[in-house]
Order: sequence, then structure tokens, then C-alpha cells
Amino acid sequence: MKSKNRRSNSGLAGNHQRSWLWGRHAVLETLKAGRWPIVELFIDSNQPEHELVDVERLAEPLNIAVELTDPDRLTQLSQTYEHQGFLARMGEFPCEDSESLMLAAHTATQIAAAIPTTPDSAVLVPLFVVCDRIQDAHNFGAILRSCDAMKLDGIVIGERYQSAITPHVARSSAGAVNHQRIFRAPLLTDAVMMLRQAEFQIIAASEKSPTPLWEVDLARPTVVLIGSETSGIAPELLALCDTHVAIPMLGGVNSLNAAVAAGIVLYECRRQQMKRAAL
Repeated sequence: MKSKNRRSNSGLAGNHQRSWLWGRHAVLETLKAGRWPIVELFIDSNQPEHELVDVERLAEPLNIAVELTDPDRLTQLSQTYEHQGFLARMGEFPCEDSESLMLAAHTATQIAAAIPTTPDSAVLVPLFVVCDRIQDAHNFGAILRSCDAMKLDGIVIGERYQSAITPHVARSSAGAVNHQRIFRAPLLTDAVMMLRQAEFQIIAASEKSPTPLWEVDLARPTVVLIGSETSGIAPELLALCDTHVAIPMLGGVNSLNAAVAAGIVLYECRRQQMKRAAL
């Protein structure tokens, strides 16, 4: 297999060690999506011939060099035995900016207004998530996985106190990070106000709310705010919300972690939207 000139990329997904993405599924999914820059790609030369051909086929149009090596070197580079013969050093994830968010929000509402949601329609009611200082990479990845399952229009994150999009996040998302539009905003308050101007209702998920989740109308274009695992949603963001909702807790624990809460709220949004579409 001939060597190719590697794509240069000065930015990495975290520090050198944290920038490694490993595992057959994770690496192949990233290659197939073709969005996240791969700086270096190492494959175990003992992989079946058809796997090597597939990797080369996916890497070539992206101008990514494929370096065949032995399992010991993969283990040395990644510091794990779980690489399955596939290892990639990732560049910085290509988040979109606030201008793109504004365009995406207005486009989503315009399409939804022109083509109403029906049980057989591919058009869904617009739905975004705003992550406020989600610092745990596993939680962030799990949120992205739920966003993909519920087919969201986008995820908004801030520039400070927010988990970066790293290979750890990618693995926790089961590859969903490659299929989501992720917008990074300098100020989340500005992003939320922008979404409000695009005629979205703003919902905060908070265990302190007296209003149960299922008593709120979530069938219209909605933005769901999910807050920090330690301090919840920032007061300045809570002030911009139309409604605060709580997930009723029936046991002895009075809260859920951010990822589980996000999954439940997003599912309830889609459930209400599809139920109304069926009427």
C-alpha cells in the first residue's frame, strides 16, 4: 500500500494522548462520515485483506495516508489493548458558528411550516439542544447519542467550561458525533436569544421545577436546555426560558445525570410531536 502525503492540521482533539481514536467501528464510522479531520491513520497489517481495501477506499478521497503497522505499535501509541487494529489521531472537530446556527434555525422552522409533520413524513418538528457546561466527556457523548436517536436539528455548546469533542466523546456517542450538527457559540445567552427569535420555545430541564415534563406542550419547535452536572443551568439562561420542567422521580434519588435526563426529555418531545401529527 503506497504512502500518501498526510493532511496537515495544527489543531488536535485535545492533547496528544487524548487525540487518539481507536476501535474498528469508531474509526471506520469517522472515515465514512468524512467530516472530522484525521491527522494520522494506523492499521494493523494483519487485518483481513478486504478490511485493508475498505480503509484505503475510504481514506483516499480524504487525502489521508494509511500506515500499516503491527499491534504492539498501536498499543504503544494509544496506551490501550482495545484498539482492534484501528487507530487514528484526530484533528480538531469542525464545529459550526453562530451565523450557521441562525441559518439552520430559520431554515428548520420554514421547512416545518411548509411541510407539516405527518406519521409518514421525513420532516420533523424542529428540535435543538443547548448544553450548558457539560464537562464530563462520557455524559456529553451519551447526550449526542440521544440527539442522533431523536434526529435533532442541532446541538449548541459554549466555548468555556464545556467538554471538547474528543475521541472519548466520539466513543461514548457510539459514532453519533459524526452525524450531528454541533454549533459552538461564544455566549450561550446570545445563541438562546437567536433561537427564540426564530420562534422556538425555550425549555429548561430542572429537578427544581414543580411542573412535570408531560404536562408541558412540547409539540412545537423547541429548544431544550441541559445544564452542568454540578451546578445545573446558569441563572442567566434560566431567565430566558419559557418553561422549566422536571422529570418526576418516584424513588429515593431526586435527580438524574445530564445524559439520562436529556434522553428522557428529547424522547418526550418527539412522542408529543408524533402524536399530534397522527391526529
